[in-house]
Amino acid sequence: MTLQVTSLDNSQPTFISTSAGAQSRLFLILIFTLSIATSVHANVLAELRGAYIKSDTITETFPIEISDPSREYGISVTAILDTGSGSLQVKDPTGTVIYQHLWSTRRSQERARLPITHAGKHVVEVTVEKSRGEWRARIVPLPPRTALKHLYASIIIMAAIALVAAALVYRRGAPMRYLFVGAAIFIAARILWFIGAVALELTTRYALEDAMPYRGFIWLQSVVLGLWQGVAVTLVVVLTAVLTRSLRDKPIHSIALGIGASACEMLITAVISLLGMLVLFIGAKSDRAQFNLAYDMAVTPLLPIAEPLILALQMMCIVAGTVLVVSGIQTKRFASVAGGGLVFAATLTVVSASRTITLFGPESRWVIVGVLVPIAALSYLVLRRNLQTRQVSPIGGETAMDAFLRENDAAAN
Repeated sequence: MTLQVTSLDNSQPTFISTSAGAQSRLFLILIFTLSIATSVHANVLAELRGAYIKSDTITETFPIEISDPSREYGISVTAILDTGSGSLQVKDPTGTVIYQHLWSTRRSQERARLPITHAGKHVVEVTVEKSRGEWRARIVPLPPRTALKHLYASIIIMAAIALVAAALVYRRGAPMRYLFVGAAIFIAARILWFIGAVALELTTRYALEDAMPYRGFIWLQSVVLGLWQGVAVTLVVVLTAVLTRSLRDKPIHSIALGIGASACEMLITAVISLLGMLVLFIGAKSDRAQFNLAYDMAVTPLLPIAEPLILALQMMCIVAGTVLVVSGIQTKRFASVAGGGLVFAATLTVVSASRTITLFGPESRWVIVGVLVPIAALSYLVLRRNLQTRQVSPIGGETAMDAFLRENDAAAN
């Protein structure tokens, strides 16, 4: 069946399918997208890991065969020790130590270039002393430095998504001011989040570090910061909706608010990335910056696509959350406001927590895409349902504008 509703600007009727088949096709597409995202893996030469409950002094060796010394290689080492200390060394076929990383209690983490000059068997040697914790080392071949120029595509895609989304919502009747208000919401929410994050850091960090295993503390920290970011966004949107009555007049206004916030984030990210790319090959620290980007490209295949896709999925979630919150303020339904806050919190928490997964799991940015896809899918369905229930329904041959005025007059009386 189909449901006749007016378009977002209340000008023309739109027919939206509500059949189970349409929703089933949507879920199949989302499952297919998710399967692709989670199947994109990095070209890893070697991945080593170990865990210790309680140890004296232990030394382990791991042989690695490297056949092409002409390529550039990178190594990423992470160790989280609740007690004790340790070290990791890489030796080439001649027995020369070409890399060393010392570990202490808490978290030790480093990315570095691995200077391979000889083909053959290399040895990774790990030594721990009175340690309880775990470690992981990953060695990957890096793409050529010329491939870094592909990241310009990521900047173009991010800017294009932001500008096209803003243009579309403007053409659908949203005043430009709501896009700017949305951008202001993004900035205000980030400032509020930063103040809260600093307060949490100063008041709870050291007590929590001493009260639990350090890896548990890292997970708790990432989840709490993500939840707080969701709460900060919700508070700013609620305050804006309460103070701006005209924002609640049409659904397209709240959609513009969410798009304005997300587009602002995209454009800021694109500008920062562009500035970084412009200075990438200039200055004494440019070699280190080039290495870090090359490593990111090595562990995240199709990185120029992954980054914009993350922000695009976030945009869907932010728009849905904004519409729910504004709708809840308009109808005085707390459940709708809480639902919008939940969308914000879920979206920003999984992004924050996904960064913690990279400590011992995949470092690929496609992990974030994979966890955002189902949340974005649910956000789309919730947004669509909310818009359907909020649209006016013409009766008896009246125009959409007549229906809008009739229903608003009825509400006023």
